[in-house]
Amino acid sequence: MMIPMVNEVVRCLEEGIIASPAEADMALVYGLGFPPFHGGAFRWLDTLGSAKYLDMAQQYQHLGALYEVPAGLRDKARHNEPYYPQVEPARPVDSLKTA
Repeated sequence: MMIPMVNEVVRCLEEGIIASPAEADMALVYGLGFPPFHGGAFRWLDTLGSAKYLDMAQQYQHLGALYEVPAGLRDKARHNEPYYPQVEPARPVDSLKTA
């Protein structure tokens, strides 16, 4: 059931129905009960990797249109692009200066 949900939310972003990945992730977690430890569909895609998701999802495309991966997601997988911008990892506490 995750594959149709992820595909549909990606289509919503591509069609301008939602404004951002963060907007969709909040709605999925708080509105539909998407597992909060995954952070939402787009955060989950970024963690898993679009290419890995594409490989997984293509196994089910024979089940119908709901399982067809959107073109934008295919492009992201091809170019290894995340939905969220990359952030620098946190610095260790001992590297912080104190007053």
